[in-house]
Amino acid sequence: MPKLEKGHPQADMTTGRPAKRIFFFALPMLLGNIFQQLYNMVDSIVVGNFVGPEALGAVGGTFPIAFVAIAVANGLGMGCSVVTSQYLGAGDRGAVRVSVTTALFFNLAVAVVLSAAGMLFARPVLQLMNTPAATIGMATDYLFIYFAGLAPMFLYNAVSGAFRALGDSKTPLYYLILASFLNVVLDLLLVIGSGMGVAGVAVATVLSQVVCALLALGHILRRLRQYSVPGQRRAPDMAMLKTIVRLAVPATAQELSVSISSILFQSVINKLGPMLVSGYTAANKIQSIAFVVNMNLGLAVSTFVAQNMGAGKVERVKKGFRCGCVMALAATLCTFALLQLLGPHLIGLFVDAGSAPQVIAGGTYHLTHVAFVLFIEAIMLVAEGLLKGAGDMRLLLMCTTAGMALQTAAVFVLVGRIGFAAVWVSMGIGCLVEMTISLWRYFQGGWKNKAITRAAAESRRETSPTK
Repeated sequence: MPKLEKGHPQADMTTGRPAKRIFFFALPMLLGNIFQQLYNMVDSIVVGNFVGPEALGAVGGTFPIAFVAIAVANGLGMGCSVVTSQYLGAGDRGAVRVSVTTALFFNLAVAVVLSAAGMLFARPVLQLMNTPAATIGMATDYLFIYFAGLAPMFLYNAVSGAFRALGDSKTPLYYLILASFLNVVLDLLLVIGSGMGVAGVAVATVLSQVVCALLALGHILRRLRQYSVPGQRRAPDMAMLKTIVRLAVPATAQELSVSISSILFQSVINKLGPMLVSGYTAANKIQSIAFVVNMNLGLAVSTFVAQNMGAGKVERVKKGFRCGCVMALAATLCTFALLQLLGPHLIGLFVDAGSAPQVIAGGTYHLTHVAFVLFIEAIMLVAEGLLKGAGDMRLLLMCTTAGMALQTAAVFVLVGRIGFAAVWVSMGIGCLVEMTISLWRYFQGGWKNKAITRAAAESRRETSPTK
């Protein structure tokens, strides 16, 4: 691993106790994502209490569409992160720098295209999702502003992924805390102070992301100076781009399969009425906090696996995977207890219990039942983190697509028979399928042959000129 200048927090995942490395790498990411989920909750709390339950449903109903953009950003970021981490584990300083700078340019280009498409097609997609007439206007306004500000979100996501690939999960935490603080302040000013309603929430989100994206970009560019190699070109590298795209395309397709499933899923929920939609929205915000605990353990395992695959330490990868599973199950047990004990009180944060009892009842029901699914999801996320870090993206795509397809089919079939319960039951079916396939791949061992570092480095030397 390259030596860093003093003061740069970098985790060398190829040495030390795997459990300790994974835990302390995951902790800042977890804290950062909790801050992010909390400011998302603040959005919903402010809207639900100061604009109304229908506005809360409008914001919640936009999530599957907004998640398309998030899915693409995550997929592109994963392609860069795996490549960068494997080169870091192999000790190739120049390739580390080139992979990050190439990914930054690529992310911005994709963001511009997706931004235009999102602004153009937001309302037609909302109509296809059976969005209630009472909320479609507010939802359209929210999405138009959200997609207009897509470039800073993509840029920030790429920069955060680069920091994590370099073994630094603390720096993104600082920027997420700043973004959370700015978002809350702007929510209060624009929604309550200026009366902008749902549009104010979207503007607050975009402005906070612009500030943090610019600050984070300057930071990563300074950090990359230590990875400079004399005579190496600074422009985006086409050979490196091909390597990133080879991993990013299936990773993005995997994320998109989740987002498409979410859109279809939301279209079923929307038919249950605005009060249950709002209850599900509130429960989903709380569930998201539980989700990010295991998601970040999965991300930490992914970085751990990528660095060790680059260094050729396959047995160490297996130890890290087992540690990740144990930690995920322990965290889920704590989360499960909290959701069962505090479910109604947590839903009550979003709406007044006296004025919207159906929202409280529906949200509490979903939250306390979906808590059982979290145990399956815990193992699934850690196993999928291993596949990502190993670069086994095609199998990951097949795994996720199968799970999402069955989840979506299940909710369509079951909603007419068991009503609102179909939501959490179908989620459990999807997670069980994904967990089973990813664990099969782990024990089958095909992921061991997916490391890209050596082949990609040879390709770069053959095709990339230097100046």
